[in-house]
Amino acid sequence: MAVGIIAEYNPFHAGHAYQISEVRKIFPGAEIVAVMSGSFTQRGEPAILDKMTRARLAIEGGCDLVLELPFVSVVRSAQDFARGGVRLLHRLGVVDSLAFGAEFPDVEKIKSAAKILDEKIFSAKIKSEMSGGISYAAAVTKILSRSLNVEEKFLRQPNTILAIEYLRALPEVMQPILIQRVGAGHLNLNLSEKFSGAAAIREEVYKPLPDWKKISASVGEKVLDELMREKNSGPVREEFLFRPILAKLFTTTPDDLRKIYGMREGLEFRLIKSAKSAKTFDEFISGIVGRRYHEGRVKRLLLRFLLDLTEEKISEINSADYVRVLAFNERGKNLLKKIRDNSDLPIVTKVTQHLTGRDFERKNFSDAYKKNLALDCVASNLRGILFDVPKKPGQDFLNSPCFIKGVAGR
Repeated sequence: MAVGIIAEYNPFHAGHAYQISEVRKIFPGAEIVAVMSGSFTQRGEPAILDKMTRARLAIEGGCDLVLELPFVSVVRSAQDFARGGVRLLHRLGVVDSLAFGAEFPDVEKIKSAAKILDEKIFSAKIKSEMSGGISYAAAVTKILSRSLNVEEKFLRQPNTILAIEYLRALPEVMQPILIQRVGAGHLNLNLSEKFSGAAAIREEVYKPLPDWKKISASVGEKVLDELMREKNSGPVREEFLFRPILAKLFTTTPDDLRKIYGMREGLEFRLIKSAKSAKTFDEFISGIVGRRYHEGRVKRLLLRFLLDLTEEKISEINSADYVRVLAFNERGKNLLKKIRDNSDLPIVTKVTQHLTGRDFERKNFSDAYKKNLALDCVASNLRGILFDVPKKPGQDFLNSPCFIKGVAGR
């Protein structure tokens, strides 16, 4: 059986390599399969490197098989991100453990937190806390802090939040493996000597003159090469989303805006108001965020808006899973054979075998999973226009999974 990891690898760094090495210590002979976000991340931002490159680097860093987590699960809440990843791993039919990192090392406390969130009375407690004007995440943190006698600062960490959601979603047949996060915090933007967070690495890369020596302390040589190549050719620019968002906002009615998944509590009017006054993408986002609407939630909402992800559409395709193979090695190749024998999910190695160009253009899809797969392709096209020189669309139809001979890192 195999160990699953749900990740973004944005980019792959020393902390990720440490997590994989710790899993290897616990299960020396296990295959490791990573379910990874694709063109955009759970924070609603374009990935710094394209998904095929990130998947290859993950294989070179120690994974055996990398699959894409569908866009519909990526651009939603931590709960939906976790549920989507766990569900996909479970449906592979070969994964019996889930490894994850967290800043808070007490797995029993995290299990207790997961149980509290599933109590019937919890919803009432949340509503009571949110009536004071705070966000859902802040309300959850307050309740758990009191219930578990744990400081809020520990429960507020992104990986701990995800860890709780993983355990809520985890079926009994899958074993949780908690690997304590080492080094700088997830949102710490200062580079450290070895274990810098992904956010700090991205922050440095986007500077006019990055300190590549400092970055190299936290990423492998091949990751560094890809980051330098991306920087020199012109990195992906999130601010390029501003004009397409404005164009669509100014041609969409408030009634249609309200159909978008997560467009609640008058958010459509906040979007319109901010769009009328903002001069930059950052100003636009700042005009929307507030105590209840943090930046990640707003950015995810905007991506769903751009791709017409309505409540109805998400309800239709949410659990339409498939196995989108991005990269693998010899062990991963053998694992794919086991998945074919143990899972009824469609296995996608070449998009053209599941979506024809004509179907894609006409949005004429016979199966729900094809709608999901097409959405991933559209997301890739959207990321492709966020460069000084836009990328040619349709890369998902041209790219095949990356196969790396041998077993890297072992």
